[in-house]
Amino acid sequence: MAEKPNLWIDRQANSPFPIWGMSALSFATLPLSVKGAPGMPSVLQSLAFGGIFAGAGYVSHTGDVDNGAGIATAWCLSWAFLNAKSAILSKRPVPLFMVAAVTANTVIYGKKYLQVNGYLAK
Repeated sequence: MAEKPNLWIDRQANSPFPIWGMSALSFATLPLSVKGAPGMPSVLQSLAFGGIFAGAGYVSHTGDVDNGAGIATAWCLSWAFLNAKSAILSKRPVPLFMVAAVTANTVIYGKKYLQVNGYLAK
């Protein structure tokens, strides 16, 4: 990481806070998951993804932002593959907000991951 990031998205990708926000959102929506609200992930998924997102943020926080971005990207995509369709079809605000948050984190950390691995120009 020789260059100082100039764009907002690049600064966010070097920070654990976006993915920690996703972790907090996963844990905060647990009551809806327990109720079985339409479009919400299961309780097990909410707990697991919340923990995994927190771990991805911790990896970034310790200074390994490249691997933190890779972990965040992979698990955000996993969340999307498992939950996005039912969340969108539910047309409810909380599941739609979760899809938006996962999409934002995927874009933020995915861009960095693709740049680190040479798929996107820096």
